[in-house]
Amino acid sequence: MKLLFLRTDFVGAQRVGGSFSHVKGFLRGMRELGVEVITAAAAPVADERYKFYPIEYNPFYSNLPEVASIAHNQTLKRELPKILEREKPDAIYQRHSEFVYVPSQIAAAYGIPLLLEVNGIETWVKKNWGLLIFKRLLAQSELVQFQAATAMFVVSDVLKQELLRQFNLPSEKIHVNPNGVDVEEFSDTIDADAFFQTLPKDLQERWRGKFLCGFVGTFGEWHGVEVLAKAVKPTVERNSKVHFLLIGDGKLRSSVEEILKADGVQEHVTMLGLVPHSLVPKYLSLCEVLLSPHTHNPDGTVFFGSPTKLFEYMGMGKAIIAAGVGQIGEVIHHECNGLLMRERDHVDLAEKIVYLAERPELRMRLGRAARRDAVEKFAWKENARRVLEVCQQLLKKPSQSEKFV
Repeated sequence: MKLLFLRTDFVGAQRVGGSFSHVKGFLRGMRELGVEVITAAAAPVADERYKFYPIEYNPFYSNLPEVASIAHNQTLKRELPKILEREKPDAIYQRHSEFVYVPSQIAAAYGIPLLLEVNGIETWVKKNWGLLIFKRLLAQSELVQFQAATAMFVVSDVLKQELLRQFNLPSEKIHVNPNGVDVEEFSDTIDADAFFQTLPKDLQERWRGKFLCGFVGTFGEWHGVEVLAKAVKPTVERNSKVHFLLIGDGKLRSSVEEILKADGVQEHVTMLGLVPHSLVPKYLSLCEVLLSPHTHNPDGTVFFGSPTKLFEYMGMGKAIIAAGVGQIGEVIHHECNGLLMRERDHVDLAEKIVYLAERPELRMRLGRAARRDAVEKFAWKENARRVLEVCQQLLKKPSQSEKFV
């Protein structure tokens, strides 16, 4: 089987973050399942093992992103058929992106399935987390794409229910497929002591003898980083050996720094900022507890995401404290493979950190269970397998053109 992986959003110079982890893991999973994958995007989304076709964005994207995204439909209309005619893939797998609707029409014209990965409803995402000018056009683009897609894969049941409510789509068309983890990269076999010896001397001195609690994220509203920051003071007041290691950067970083300064606890936190993705699991291996204090959306709607970092935490075989919002409450089972905290409750988070710091056997048991679930349920290969099974069923059905021959 041959699959065309199509990424239609603007891909800039940055190559870190959840979307890149997702793409990398999904492609690897498909390859391990014996699928030939070719890729097409504005810039390479994977390594040289995957044949790549560039479909370049307008160079003025940074100045007029919505206009460039709308215009990208014309580029796709010109370039995508060339790829299909040359490669003759059995199906197209596309990451849904703002204003793009042409791929579903082209796939229908060629009589091949379009499998659409939807990580969020872009009309909501742009309205709440970005700047949205052409609201009606974006809504219409999404409606066209969702209705025409052969099958859709969403990261959570919350998102599926919202799509059903807003777009009146058939339920059987939408498949819930949570994000995953590279269980070889994020592993419990990393030599943490050896990595510690490679660190700068100032970090070694700061962290030696400390009980490290780790966090990875883009410091977005839904990551709960302000809750984490507020938890530092009540935590270290009860256990001065606890030290917080924060990896990432983003919108709320300055707010986090202000909270830490106001509470006078900066010395108990190390903010590493962005680090190479290959180093993230090594830093996490130094930690005893990993934190995921997610919150529901600022507008009051239910958190619809499927945090890649949560599954990466699980792969590390570490004890996890997470807020059970949305899908997280379905993945983490309290006192089985992690501890669940009350949403937006920094005191509860602090109490659970101190609780785990005093119970090494419990940390070990929770970590082992989380690692087992990561391998058995949430490896990227399993994510790819769920897509492949749906695709194979679709390929057994006659296309619309064949039905009327």
